[in-house]
Order: sequence, then C-alpha cells, then structure tokens
Amino acid sequence: MKKSVLALLAASSLLGGCAQTVDYVNSHIPETPSINFGSNDLENTASKMTTKMLSSPAVASITSGRKHPIVVVNNIQNNTSGHVDTASLTDTIKSKISRSGKFKFAEKSRIDAVRQQMNFQDDDRFVNQSTAIQFANMVGAQYMLYGNLTNTSKRQNGQNVPFYKMTMRLMNTKSGAIEWADTGLAPKGDSQGW
Repeated sequence: MKKSVLALLAASSLLGGCAQTVDYVNSHIPETPSINFGSNDLENTASKMTTKMLSSPAVASITSGRKHPIVVVNNIQNNTSGHVDTASLTDTIKSKISRSGKFKFAEKSRIDAVRQQMNFQDDDRFVNQSTAIQFANMVGAQYMLYGNLTNTSKRQNGQNVPFYKMTMRLMNTKSGAIEWADTGLAPKGDSQGW
C-alpha cells in the first residue's frame, strides 16, 4: 500500500508540477499529502482531552485536599488499521499532566521493575481490569490513565469522512471505578485508510 501511495504521489508531482495540498476538516492549515496523517490533529485531540480531564469535576474532587495522587499513564493503544505514533501521543498526555501539577507520576524504575516481574512489555495491553489494577497497585499508583485509538467516520457534506476516535479513561486503582472518561475525534489525513 505504501508503494502505491508513493507511486501516486510521484506521478501527481510529474504531471502537476507541484505537490497538491489537502485541507483537513476542522483544520485551517493545509498539509501536503504523505504517508503520515496530520499528526498534529491527533496530538491536539490528545492535548484537549487531557485538559478536559484535568479540569473535570472528578479530578477536582480527586486532587482537593490531597497532595498530588500518583498516576500511571499507560501507552495509548492503537486499534486502527494503520501505523500511529502512540508513544508521541502518550508523551503529549504526560507532559500536559506534569505541567498541571495535579498528579505525580509513578517512578519509571518502579514501573519497569513491575513490568519485568509481570512479564509485560511497554506496549503490552492489560488483558483485564484486575490485571491493570494489580499492576497500578504494585507501582504505588492510586490512578491509571489509559486509552485507545480506533477508526471511525462521520457524514460531512454528503460524504463519509474518516476520523480517528480517541477514548481515554481515568481509573481508581483501589475500587476499579472509572472516575472520568471521554472520547474525541481527529481527522485522518488519508481517506484511503492506509
């Protein structure tokens, strides 16, 4: 699929004399088509969702009267049909949380030790809620933030427009209760779904 996209881009350059631009839905800046989608759209969605979480009544309740509860941020899982740099999205989320001053992070060395003890890799998914709770409790976190990306589309101007759907959840690791959850949409830069 990548070869056909590259061949199409090369042919359009030769025939058109210059690269074409594509305007994404809800974007004011045209981007040049490439194998990569508009990653800024996804990072902006991750940033906005994190801001919504941090300003939610649930987080206000969690952080009031407490000195910075510890959170572990699990890597965003890619459940789409293409490659997405989810490590970058996770870093965006962690940076936003860190700048807020509302939470502390579980120590990386402790997380790595527990992952090794439980035979988990950085990108392993927690197969069930009890495993996630066990992991978070072992690293000393009171909360776990996790999420995923899926493919979706919505009807705009009589056409189905492809989007990434990002879902995020903040779980209390003592009770297993979901304290906050939300979804957001980011336009896909490639309507082919590469």
